[in-house]
Amino acid sequence: MSENGSDDEGGEPKITASDQEPPSDYERDERHELLGTPTKKRKIDKVTEKSPTRQKGSVDSPIIILDGADGYFDQHITKPTLSTNSTSNLPALTSKEYITYVNEAEKYHKSNREALIKLHETLFAQWAFELSQGFSLVLYGVGSKRELVLSFAHEYFYDTNVLVVNGYNPSTTIRDVLVASAEILLDDPNVKIPKAIPDVLSLIMNGQNSKSFPYATYKPKLVLLIHNIDGEAFRNDKSQSALSRLTAHNQVSLIATVDHINAPMLWDSAKLSSFKFIWHDATTFAPYTAETSFFDPLALGGAGGRNLNGGNVGPGSVGIRYVLESLTSNARGLYRVLISHQLQALEDDNGETQDGRNDSSRFGMEFKTLYQRCSEEFIVTNELNFRTMLTEFYEHEMLMSTKDLVGTEVIYAPFNQEVLERLLEDDILNE
Repeated sequence: MSENGSDDEGGEPKITASDQEPPSDYERDERHELLGTPTKKRKIDKVTEKSPTRQKGSVDSPIIILDGADGYFDQHITKPTLSTNSTSNLPALTSKEYITYVNEAEKYHKSNREALIKLHETLFAQWAFELSQGFSLVLYGVGSKRELVLSFAHEYFYDTNVLVVNGYNPSTTIRDVLVASAEILLDDPNVKIPKAIPDVLSLIMNGQNSKSFPYATYKPKLVLLIHNIDGEAFRNDKSQSALSRLTAHNQVSLIATVDHINAPMLWDSAKLSSFKFIWHDATTFAPYTAETSFFDPLALGGAGGRNLNGGNVGPGSVGIRYVLESLTSNARGLYRVLISHQLQALEDDNGETQDGRNDSSRFGMEFKTLYQRCSEEFIVTNELNFRTMLTEFYEHEMLMSTKDLVGTEVIYAPFNQEVLERLLEDDILNE
């Protein structure tokens, strides 16, 4: 062997590690795939592989390609596209078209709905037995259950006092229910019914008969039938507490229906122990004709208020109440001052423009006048506090501002007279 490392006998020369050529990017990637080791991003020069979308004159830059799982997800990643559609973009539906569609819908599956009603009627005896054992009935399911429970009460309690309460009517109050129940249970025209709800309940519960009735011959003196016990009229703790106490009377039986998916959240353990509910699936798929008669189905959840273009504005009467409950008493007082003035102005001027639409902006209050009235009633202490309260109402579209012909800022509530009167009569503004 010679000094330079070659074979004297004519063999092949030995190649040292320093003389070997470095492996190419392709060979290195293949080696990593065989060994199972993770690979890194590799660069492909634009001279060898060009993007088909690359235009001439673009800046020379390498294209990054990911291998393995990272490359798969990188190639298939897509950004979700958010739709800008809303119910306000829907075409306007006239009252005539709405009635036509409702009448057409009632023709479909009519025989199936009638068979479902007959199936529920076979359980009437079971329902009556459960009531006789001191339990209360709650019927749930898709479709109106109004005609079903009325048929049950007519068949089994035709000789008993049945008090029908429409919980879906927003004007129904818990005091009306208690006064009517007291008149039936006490059966004494000389008894004076107190005004306070706790006093009415005490009068009813103190007058109950302590005698225990045998369940086999039990007949309640009052059957309380409440359509939508989860309705807007009873969707508060005060009403549900009063109803649970009334149901605990030993001569009162309760039959109720629910339609809201969150109805069970109205009752805690104490109320449930008084109600003694037994739940029954009473799906009928019947239209909610009576239940929706107190609302405008064409409003699609609107507030009943109309802007100058005739469109719905505001969060709705139910949403207004939720907002007011979350605000301070001073903020509610500010709102009371404004809508009181607006109602008075509506009554003085009939509240209509020349085209017959309700133009609430004409009956608002000037900014300075409203601030002065609130200061006199100690609702606000300074203008900064006043503007902060107004911001809350602006954000929930419960107040709007405009400028009159001389440039004075006018603040108004964008609702019609009916909604304003209902708000002013509500206890939430007077607390």
